[in-house]
Amino acid sequence: MYQPTAATGNSRCLVTLGASGEVMGFFYPRLDFAQNVREGMFGVYVRSGSGGRFEWCFGEAWDRRQHFQPGTNIIVTELRHRSLGIRVRVSDLVPPGEQALVRNFEVQREGGAGEVVLYQYFNLAPADVDRRNAVQWLPDRRIVVQQFRDVVLAVGASQPFEIACGTVERGGHSHVKRGMQAGVVRGSDQCMGNVEFATAFEVGGASSWEGTLVLAGGRSRPAACNSVARLRDSSVADLKEAAAQRSTGILQRVPRCGVDELRGAYERAVLSLMDLFDTTEGTFLAAPECDPFYAYSGGYGYCWPRDAAVSALTVARLGFRGMAERFFDWCAHAQLDDGHWYQRYWTDGLEAPAWCVRHNEIQLDQTCAVLHAAALFGQSPGPAQRQWIERFAPVARRAAAAIVAHIDESGLHKQAADLWECSYGSFAYTNAGVIAALREGARTFGLEVPDLERLRGVLIERLYLPDKQRWARRIAPEGYRDETMDSSALGLIEPWDVLNPADPELREMAVQTVESIDRILGVDMPQGRLILRFEHETYMGGAPGCVNTLWLAQCRLRLAQVATGAERTLQVELARRLIGAALACANPTGQLPELVPRNIGQSYWAAPHGWASSLFIQCVLMLSELPEFHREPQRQSARTEVPATPTV
Repeated sequence: MYQPTAATGNSRCLVTLGASGEVMGFFYPRLDFAQNVREGMFGVYVRSGSGGRFEWCFGEAWDRRQHFQPGTNIIVTELRHRSLGIRVRVSDLVPPGEQALVRNFEVQREGGAGEVVLYQYFNLAPADVDRRNAVQWLPDRRIVVQQFRDVVLAVGASQPFEIACGTVERGGHSHVKRGMQAGVVRGSDQCMGNVEFATAFEVGGASSWEGTLVLAGGRSRPAACNSVARLRDSSVADLKEAAAQRSTGILQRVPRCGVDELRGAYERAVLSLMDLFDTTEGTFLAAPECDPFYAYSGGYGYCWPRDAAVSALTVARLGFRGMAERFFDWCAHAQLDDGHWYQRYWTDGLEAPAWCVRHNEIQLDQTCAVLHAAALFGQSPGPAQRQWIERFAPVARRAAAAIVAHIDESGLHKQAADLWECSYGSFAYTNAGVIAALREGARTFGLEVPDLERLRGVLIERLYLPDKQRWARRIAPEGYRDETMDSSALGLIEPWDVLNPADPELREMAVQTVESIDRILGVDMPQGRLILRFEHETYMGGAPGCVNTLWLAQCRLRLAQVATGAERTLQVELARRLIGAALACANPTGQLPELVPRNIGQSYWAAPHGWASSLFIQCVLMLSELPEFHREPQRQSARTEVPATPTV
């Protein structure tokens, strides 16, 4: 398991780090594949008299602090050894347009600290393959190259270094690590098999030392080496400035946050969401992979069409319509022959490992989500809107036909999997998705659809519990009504708008939906009141969800938009408490997760998470539009075209 404390990228490359600056993931050539790193730690050897001492920088003897440089995607990790008098500061960045990680090390010796050697150790797995690798030192270029087929990883540095290559033995024994711990560069200059290597930088007795290391990917040895050489020989100040300018360019374009205390978190969520967009392929990642061996879950480093649809509408609202349009183009390419979408995909459109794919187990809500989001996107003004609608209309017709074919004679959808992928039946959430997708599809694409008022009447009759003022989860395959409380009933308000709070006949039901979920699924945690996915939740030790908590906040803000006086004040206050609790669930650098595990030794799970980041952004924008928070937007320069991805 690779549970990062920070992730950074540039929409072409994604990097995840641990709390001490360990490189956990270097995702290349796409954001989802391959992870390429098994271990990427660094440490110091301090010579003292006739002996010496080695310390991994993840050890308990170090004080550590990690944060993003404000307003940027540059990760700064600061370490201080409590007894050796050594400080290490690492600045990690992914330069715009590059598929490379730049690591700037600054080492300071204090007092009587001995001479220092800084080691960076790598156990890489190009293309996610440990075996049949080759690693070589190219002395003429001062670059280390490791390769499996057409995935080449290269490492070089601005300062001279020694190199030790080796092979990890069965049982994990490492000659290279043993050499580091003895202060000796022990190994060969090339190896084959399950390989490893370390770079050794002689800091010596200098009071301060600085050097930059580059890890770059390429589809050939010359390409990877040229990337390393170009970046290694560049000014690190210029590289930092370019990375900062990319972030600044994004943040200057998005709507202003009207709530001062949320501005920093809003900017971090925006930058995180942008980094989860794979500009090479045109779709969104759910989260950087943190569980590649499925130790606790089925993995997260994939594209779920439903999650990505939420992200696409969010970036469109932020002003990046080109990114959203590229996502819907991706959907057209990935659509199955029967009109549905697969449970989840690799970002290149290939089907990913999945389980909700058989006819009676499909996630119908994913098909509904794509059609619904595409229709809403088509309704929002933008350049060449009519041409886009005409281009996407055949995709919409196939999706609508697939949805209609999955409605039975009763007016409910046929058996499917729920959005949490843990039960089967006909669900309140998914039936609302059917209605919303067909409704908006008819508005935008002129689709012929069944009687939607009848479908809504059946939904309310079969799945609403008036005596309990809440929703049942589903009609189970056996035919009984499963009254388990499920937070996905929030979907009837957002995004499906089947319970429109502005409609006097529906508002009370919307209020009851929100209050019942808060009452039954709310759990008091150190972070605040958080919301479970459903009753009797057991996943991740019964983890409440950051997603679900923000979803409830969003629905409360929908209620606030059409309320007045004390009622609106109350809904806004309750929403802000939920938002605050969700923010308290963030990873140490402020990136939002999907879940907050309990009893498994983790305090957050899958961060940064695209759906959670999108919901938070939407909540901030909804708050900012309320009169008590609204401020006139800052004037921005006129634009005639919105680029597909943010650029410097």
